[in-house]
Amino acid sequence: MIFSRTSIFLISLVVVITPFLLPKLIWLSNSEKAIGTMRFVGKSYTGQLIHVYSEISFPAKNDTFWFNSNDNTVFNIGEKVPVRYQKNDPTDARVSIFSNIWSDTVIYGSGPVIILLLVFFHPKGISRSFRLRVSSNRPYIKVV
Repeated sequence: MIFSRTSIFLISLVVVITPFLLPKLIWLSNSEKAIGTMRFVGKSYTGQLIHVYSEISFPAKNDTFWFNSNDNTVFNIGEKVPVRYQKNDPTDARVSIFSNIWSDTVIYGSGPVIILLLVFFHPKGISRSFRLRVSSNRPYIKVV
């Protein structure tokens, strides 16, 4: 079987993105929605860095759970906010907005994707005529 440069790029892209997307998609598929209430603004210090966040409470399983939002996500006190939490572990909760759910995936996944794009699309990267032959006989992988 001979793979073209485009098919190798698409296969590589899937291989690179899957470890970052799959855990998040599994987390989302096992989560439930709730409406939380912003209770107060929390602040913590790491050396000279100040982290400001919202302290959110939400009802689940006949109890009230509390969690901190991501840094610099501050809502008004008493404001209702959408929450996603794990069915089996309500302490694993996040504010249900794009930046709180996907920011770590985007940040960690963008580095490998940028490197892959550079390798395939830089003029001195993989040439446009690159072909790869994969077979069950020796040599198993060969550049043609």
